[in-house]
Amino acid sequence: MRYLVKKIGPGLIPVLFVVSCVSHPPKNSPLIADVDPIPLGSVKIAFDQLFSADVEAKEVPVQFNPRDDTVSLEFRYQTVIYRQYWDRAGRERFITAVRQYQGDFEARNLSAAASKSQSAYGSAGARAEWGQFAFSVNACSYPRMDLGYRFKGNSPYFTVVQREARDTKMPAADDSRMSLRIITYFTRHTADKTAAFFDPAYLAGVLEAQGIPGETEEEPVSDPYF
Repeated sequence: MRYLVKKIGPGLIPVLFVVSCVSHPPKNSPLIADVDPIPLGSVKIAFDQLFSADVEAKEVPVQFNPRDDTVSLEFRYQTVIYRQYWDRAGRERFITAVRQYQGDFEARNLSAAASKSQSAYGSAGARAEWGQFAFSVNACSYPRMDLGYRFKGNSPYFTVVQREARDTKMPAADDSRMSLRIITYFTRHTADKTAAFFDPAYLAGVLEAQGIPGETEEEPVSDPYF
């Protein structure tokens, strides 16, 4: 991991220092059902290439994790396997951001200035886990995810920028224990497809199709009147 951090560039270290202190777990997500993770399919997401201004599209598996009510995306970035876990609040923000982006695209309101567009639609929290192999998790952080867009040539992409954040498993280790800054690029189609995977009604249908009861509301102990 130390090698990966050095390859990013000399301007990264000050940013790591500023952002590293924000990596902390959110409140526990509610258990939806005590069942194993459910594969949902895949979506094609693009990533920056080393030593190139182009992006490279990869097929990214998407998985629903009912035990902590997250949806995860798994991908290889450089030499490391990453998993992003989106909780319910993060998924709702993603869906809202995609709708705003689609509206701005149609209205031709997008700006080519990257400084204005990176977090044009706000931000969300997520959990990031990473390691050298798909079956191993060596580190975990809670980075901020900026929701916005970015132009590559004449083509805009909806983007999620995973900010740097310090590992919570070994927080006293050196800067190699940081989740990297990763930009994921979505076309309009793949942004909509990912938002569809995040949709609560769709996930409820997935559980129903598996024969798993959905959430039940807790019965009130009284009926307030005045």
